[in-house]
Amino acid sequence: KVNHISNLIGQLNTKVYKKLYELIVPEILQKSACFIVMGSEGRNEQIIKTDQDNALVVCNNADVEDYRPYMNKIIETLIDFGYPPCEGNIMVSNPFWCKHVSEYEKETNRWIEAPDMQNYMDLAIFFDSFAVAGDKTLLIELKDHLFYKLHDQDVFMAYFAKATLAFDTPSKIANFMTSVNNIDVKKAGVFPIVQGIRSLALRERIRETTTVKRIEILEQKKILSHELAHELLEAFDVVGTLRLKAQIKKLQNNKPINNEIDTHTLSKIERDLLKDSFKIVINFKKFINHAFKIDKIS
Repeated sequence: KVNHISNLIGQLNTKVYKKLYELIVPEILQKSACFIVMGSEGRNEQIIKTDQDNALVVCNNADVEDYRPYMNKIIETLIDFGYPPCEGNIMVSNPFWCKHVSEYEKETNRWIEAPDMQNYMDLAIFFDSFAVAGDKTLLIELKDHLFYKLHDQDVFMAYFAKATLAFDTPSKIANFMTSVNNIDVKKAGVFPIVQGIRSLALRERIRETTTVKRIEILEQKKILSHELAHELLEAFDVVGTLRLKAQIKKLQNNKPINNEIDTHTLSKIERDLLKDSFKIVINFKKFINHAFKIDKIS
């Protein structure tokens, strides 16, 4: 299953990041900061390396400037290793993602108190963060601060969860077998599940970062029914598998990697699985709409 592959790759990535941090950052500086990965890397859900999302949280009594040359060296080395740079510059070489704990706390406050699309995106990326090296308690404290600031922020959470509904999901298999060859399966299936589950996890103060484990914890907490949790896990696996197969085929044919699948290349079983998965996604969107009362803010 795709989540087992991504988990294995995630563990290997963690070892690479940890070793790089230990080799490049002087030992005297290592324990006064926390090197984190974020976004799909933080969720252990990036299989084919499309970009890197990372940051450094520095202890308040340390000098951030001491770390900057080493963070630049880490990014240069990762690029040399084949980890593509982030187009949005979400990397430790960017001063925005390399600063003190207190500055990240101020940033968290701003994301919540003056929300806009960029702030929602930054918060989503940061919430998926996972510590790979250094003092991991710095990230734990930051997430404690985040959870504290979100107490009784129902309106903010509704707007945050609204992104789940941002992209259309095809409702009928015929619609995308006749009129459209290619479907962006990330927008139609992967993202709605990831964002909806992330929104629930943020509201319920769940520290786990992977979507699969978040679903399992939400089921344990009775936020998701057993049936819905099981369906989401199956749908997440199906759309992830079809996306990976399409990406590998593009790699083999020396074509640019994207999130599109050609529906005409799918077998009948794959089309049926995709159709059923999209039905689950559509139902989950309705669940999220109701859970966060999104229609009240629309």
